[in-house]
Amino acid sequence: MLFIVPLGGLLLLSLGVPDWTLANFVRIGDNPAYLAVLRTTLEISLSVTALAFVLSYPIAYALTTGGRMMRAFLLTAVVLPYFTSVLARTFAWTILLGRGGVVNDILLRFGLISQPVSLLYNRFGVIIGMTHIIMPLMILPMYTVMSSIDQKLLRAARANGASPLVAFLTIFLPLSLPGVIAGVLLAFIYCLGSYITPALLGGVSDLTITMEISSQVVEQLNWNFAAALSIVLLAAVLVILWVGSRFFPIEQLLGVSDGKAGSETAARHQIGTQWLMRVGSAANALDRWLPSLGGRGVPILASSLAVLLLLPVVIVAYLSFSASSYFVFPAPGYSLHNYQAYFGDALWVRATFASIRVALMAAAMATVLGGMLAFGLSRGRIRGRGAMIALVLSPIILPTVVVAVATYFVLARVGLQGTEFGLALGHTVHAIPFVVVIVIANLRDLNPTYERAARSLGAGPLATFRTIIAPLVMPSLIVAAFFAFLTSFDDVVYVLFLGIGKLTTLPMRMWEGIKQDISPTISAVATLQMMFAAIVIVLSVLLGRRKTT
Repeated sequence: MLFIVPLGGLLLLSLGVPDWTLANFVRIGDNPAYLAVLRTTLEISLSVTALAFVLSYPIAYALTTGGRMMRAFLLTAVVLPYFTSVLARTFAWTILLGRGGVVNDILLRFGLISQPVSLLYNRFGVIIGMTHIIMPLMILPMYTVMSSIDQKLLRAARANGASPLVAFLTIFLPLSLPGVIAGVLLAFIYCLGSYITPALLGGVSDLTITMEISSQVVEQLNWNFAAALSIVLLAAVLVILWVGSRFFPIEQLLGVSDGKAGSETAARHQIGTQWLMRVGSAANALDRWLPSLGGRGVPILASSLAVLLLLPVVIVAYLSFSASSYFVFPAPGYSLHNYQAYFGDALWVRATFASIRVALMAAAMATVLGGMLAFGLSRGRIRGRGAMIALVLSPIILPTVVVAVATYFVLARVGLQGTEFGLALGHTVHAIPFVVVIVIANLRDLNPTYERAARSLGAGPLATFRTIIAPLVMPSLIVAAFFAFLTSFDDVVYVLFLGIGKLTTLPMRMWEGIKQDISPTISAVATLQMMFAAIVIVLSVLLGRRKTT
């Protein structure tokens, strides 16, 4: 109800109910300004997706083929930014790319430029910032598919005379294509619906459709036209999802499908044998002319890219301890005054407690509802299971701005807009998919014979759940609750629309600070958020080990 009903209401609003008119959609097509906004959104999304793919594939490949230490480092470099607030990572790029930022300072020190260059508030800044944001989102699906590729196939190819390049092009690359398609698909959709990064790093000429939707709702109060723009964006995303699902079902990445659809799709779309043989023959000829790094070229490249993934968050943490009252690199001295300013400011403290209250409510509701959903999808025999899985995934796949705007219109009708409970309801919808993914992964490894044994000994359904299922699933439920809490605690988009100026959470306070005056105190807040994300990841790993032992 908190997802389908708002989207249905958004569609009706765009059609001007009860007048039923297409005037809002006609306005989009007739006005060159809105067509330019759509074109800008598409250009940025394509550029970012292409760049992210080029940078992400080597990391995903090294994650699959590297040693234990290499995998641990790369996985940390991917997971930590992924669960770090988008707002904190975008803030990191404002520090790095500003005229007095780290990048300009380094270029000036090495004499590569004579004066600071403009790297921020333009298309370049948006592309760099968004690429860093979506790389983990692209790497994880590719890694999921690559890790299932049998390495014996590559060794067999090498044993039959194939060079490493030929084995990669003819064996590994074709088998990894489903992950590539899924990663590119998710990344492109995220770019279409991205709001925070373009709004903070872009210039006047980089207006995207999400920024225009926000302007129509917040500034111009034109709900009908904002709804029409949202429907256009939503329709584009649904079409892309439908086309992408023809090649690879996204729900297979969750492990909740039976795998048949995926194998059938792979069989339909596998590359022809003769074409692969021609590629292998050409690659063998080319391999003789390529320089060799002793098989270390990909690990070196992947490690360098992983360092770049971690660099923004590390620099923000470093500058949070600077003794300077403004951002300067390197730090002239070290102090805790930024943290003292945070804990000593009543506005920051109130915003933090507001975020905690909302996140606790959202985590509780998402864990209960998501846990039941996960159990039903994993064990239940229900019709339309594929449609249910798609519905569960939709809140994190569809543009957050669209879902937030739709939710706002519904909450406004019942008087819950601008309330902490209303915001928690919106966060619950967004957090449920994460809970489902985590709990289903645990339920897949849970041996159902334990439950059958308990039932055969006379235990009823409730006793079986209480004594068998609940203790075994509890670690994953705790991890899921952590991530649901983190998802709510770091959100700013829902607060912008559902809070409507009445609620000030910690991310909202950061958003206002970055938009108005970039204070060093924000670096301390961003560092604390990153530390919290790291703690959540460590706890999840420890609980996972405890479960296996």
